[in-house]
Amino acid sequence: MHARRRGHEGAPARPSGRWRTGRTGRTVGDAVAGGVPSAVTGTAAGSVMLLGSACAVLSALAPAAGQTPELLVAIAVVTAVGGVLLVVARAVVTWTVLHAAVVAAELLLAVAAVDAAADRARLVAITGLAVLGVLPTSLLLRPRSALAHLGLVVAVAVGLRLLAPGDGMLVEAAYLGVALVAVAVLGVVVSRAVAQADVDDLTQLPNRRALVRALDAHVAGGAAGRVTLAMLDLDGFKEVNDSLGHAAGDARLVVVARHLRRELGGGMLARIGGDEFVWVVEAVEEEARQRLCAATADLPEGQRVSFGVAVLDGADTAATWRQRADADLYAAKRRRRGLVPASLDSPEAEELLRAITDGQLVLRYQPVVDLATGALIGVEALVRWQHPVRGLLAPDRFLPLAEATGVVDLLGALVLRAACHEVRAWQRRTGTAAGVAVNVSGAELASPAYPGRVLRALADSGLPAGDLVLEVTETAFAEAPTMTASLAELRRAGVRVAVDDFGTGWSTLSRLDQLPVDVLKLDKSFVDRVVPGEGCTPVVDAVLALARALDLEVTAEGVETAEQVVALREAGCDAAQGYHLQRPVELDEVDLSRRDCLAA
Repeated sequence: MHARRRGHEGAPARPSGRWRTGRTGRTVGDAVAGGVPSAVTGTAAGSVMLLGSACAVLSALAPAAGQTPELLVAIAVVTAVGGVLLVVARAVVTWTVLHAAVVAAELLLAVAAVDAAADRARLVAITGLAVLGVLPTSLLLRPRSALAHLGLVVAVAVGLRLLAPGDGMLVEAAYLGVALVAVAVLGVVVSRAVAQADVDDLTQLPNRRALVRALDAHVAGGAAGRVTLAMLDLDGFKEVNDSLGHAAGDARLVVVARHLRRELGGGMLARIGGDEFVWVVEAVEEEARQRLCAATADLPEGQRVSFGVAVLDGADTAATWRQRADADLYAAKRRRRGLVPASLDSPEAEELLRAITDGQLVLRYQPVVDLATGALIGVEALVRWQHPVRGLLAPDRFLPLAEATGVVDLLGALVLRAACHEVRAWQRRTGTAAGVAVNVSGAELASPAYPGRVLRALADSGLPAGDLVLEVTETAFAEAPTMTASLAELRRAGVRVAVDDFGTGWSTLSRLDQLPVDVLKLDKSFVDRVVPGEGCTPVVDAVLALARALDLEVTAEGVETAEQVVALREAGCDAAQGYHLQRPVELDEVDLSRRDCLAA
């Protein structure tokens, strides 16, 4: 077990002057790497130059009439030297150096192509050689620079062709110019398609897709202990959008992204949605924290940032790595808002916080069965603490402490993300269509950011929104009535909502028809009153009738006997869960077959 430091609450920044915003078109290497070309970009440019040099050598070895082999060899040597330098020194190549190298190679290869065109039969091959001076431009450089480079190459190639002796030079010059422009346009189209797949449209940073690939590569590369992942979140960003409008919010995101990319000085900075950024860097935790503190200390417009970090562990997957950084971030934000009381400093609370951030919390799943058919229709995710000394602890051993210390929403965030990822992987392995239900606390729902958190968990895992049920207690509905807006937003996205422990808090009954819910979960205390041979009580019958009138499903909790199953089914209850059907188990131990235990 590794103790993790708590996340950082960013210091207030000094207000800066006015800042300009705007989107600048960039290509793959430019956008993904930031202010300097990536090593991949330098290597690609150098490789293209080496390929062009090889073509020039081949032309010199089999010269046609009128060709100048010496010129071709000289061009091949110069281009090869430049290509080798770009590949070898790729880590320190700046955009200025890359531009100079590319335009020089373009001119040299264009001259080589024109010289080789003395024999018309070789015109197609020669045009292909000249194209090598265009592809680096269209694929690697910024639009304005690419246009200038392309114009120069076309002018030189066409001009030299027109000045060459012989008939038909005008036709050949026109053909050469059109071919160069056509290939350049094709290169731009391909480059843009690739860039848009991996780059955030607003900030021009790598997006979620690019980040996932990078995390997978680090995990697969065995970089444990040497790579740090940081989750960054802009504090008070919702207020910027609400008070100044979304255009101002977008402008704030752009300028903060530019500042962070410049000040962090290396690594991969990505925007994964909303006001969330991720930084991945080859550095130990202490160095990463120092660089983050320095980069976030003087943000534009007085913006503040909180962050949490996690160093890659040998047992991590990409998902668990992010979960640990998320946990560190949430803890940091709660401390800033003053939501974590002094009791968090107790040994028990510190142990729980370490358990959350170190991945000691695990999930068990209890099946939910259709009472009419016996088919599995879902599972409920139930959290357990895999304590290193005391073994597997039930929720009643640590949830009260989580609520008392204010970290219950942090715990809930981890459970939500883990349940979505685990159940989606299980669906793919088994082919089952069963969804998952996750319990939600009032503290989580009180946060305006909660809908975004749920939607990101669904997007990251690939779990369909219709396969997620959020279970909210009646008490939570009563204590945080404003949560209905968040739940309504999630329902519009396809997520389903259940009232958990229904019947224990009658405060929701008067406005049940106004709440954004789909399922009522009948509390175990009512199921326990089912008397063998006498069926359900009048209260249960009334709840079922009410649910039918409101077009709501009903799931009975805590079913422990066959008589309860029969009574509930005959009364019209839709589904049930409980020890009689199956106890909470690991996901791969869930019984996927139809239950034969529904018979009396």
